Parts: sequence; C-alpha cells; structure tokens
Amino acid sequence: MEMKQLPTAGLAGAAFCLAAILAGAALSIFGTGAAGLARALQVTARFSFLLFWLAYAGGAMKTLFGAGFQTIAWRGRDFGLSFASAQLVHVALIAWLYRTAGELPLSRPVFMCQMIALAWTFLLSLLSIHRVALALGHLRWRMLRVTGMESISFAFLVYFLNHPADGTISVLAFYVPFATMCVLGTILRLAAWASRGATVTKSA
Repeated sequence: MEMKQLPTAGLAGAAFCLAAILAGAALSIFGTGAAGLARALQVTARFSFLLFWLAYAGGAMKTLFGAGFQTIAWRGRDFGLSFASAQLVHVALIAWLYRTAGELPLSRPVFMCQMIALAWTFLLSLLSIHRVALALGHLRWRMLRVTGMESISFAFLVYFLNHPADGTISVLAFYVPFATMCVLGTILRLAAWASRGATVTKSA
C-alpha cells in the first residue's frame, strides 16, 4: 500500500504503537529502573524526531529538489500528527521516571525547553483541525505554525547538544547525526523560503 493511501489516523496509530514497541524493547533489555527508562526515553525521542523532521523539512525538500519529494511534502500534516502521537509514549515514560525515581531525565533548564516544545506540539495538533485553522485565518495560522515548528526544532537541537562531549561511539551515534539533522532542516527551510521569494520577485 502506498503511503498516500494510508489514512492520517492509521499513520498516527502506527507511530504510537511503534514508539511503544521501541520503549518496551528498551525496558526489556535495560530493565525498568532509572537506567532503563532513560534508555527508553532516548529511543522514543529519536524516533519521534524523525517523524517531526519529515514534517519540518518535507515541504522545503520538495521546493528545492522537485517532485521526488512531493509525497513527503503532501503528508506533512500526517507526519506532524504521527510525531505528536509518538510523543505521548515519551511523555508517559517521563512521568514514570519521575514517579519511580523522583528525578527529571534532563537538567531543569533543558527540561523546561522540552516542555515548551511539547506544548507547541499539541497546540499545532489542534491547529491542524480544519475548522480551527479557518477560525484563526490563514496569516495567524501560518505565523503560529512557523513559530511552533521552529520552537520544536530548537528544543530538539538543545536536547541533542546536551550531552558529554567525550567523543565516544555512543555520543557520535546517539547525538551528532540528530543534531546535524536539526541544523540541516533549518538550512533547507531557509533556502526554500529564499527560493520562493526569488520566484515571486521574478514573476512580479
């Protein structure tokens, strides 16, 4: 079945289930203590980030590189809602860790940054409802969407940069590629905006 034939609810449900499976696998391997929960949080954060990145950069890739990325751009809303769905598992793990170990998974400033991004995640999910978008008007909806997406991207970058700079294999594998994707996504979006602006100027 092609991606564009899958309903939004099906993709979001699949994302939730896969995040739960990944979390369960991490907990079964590393245990249900603080160390195992921390590993499950790492895995679900990266899985949900990949979904977010497709929603974040898909439209820009279509603008810059052509119709080969049309399907990803077209399903941007679905990827965004799938990201929000996967984040539900991540939030449940945070609550579990705090209840059992009495500690936060990150330093308090970084954690607060993540909570702001989480609030934006579910606000953007609300804004994806057609009636809500119509009530806001296109300009306000667009401004909120851009602000929210950039805030979430920044929060992910802060998260991926918040690690010991020891140069180990685990750091290189678990942090550097994802931090690079954050920066690359921003570059792609800026380049796409510049490209659209140049097109408008030429046609004027």
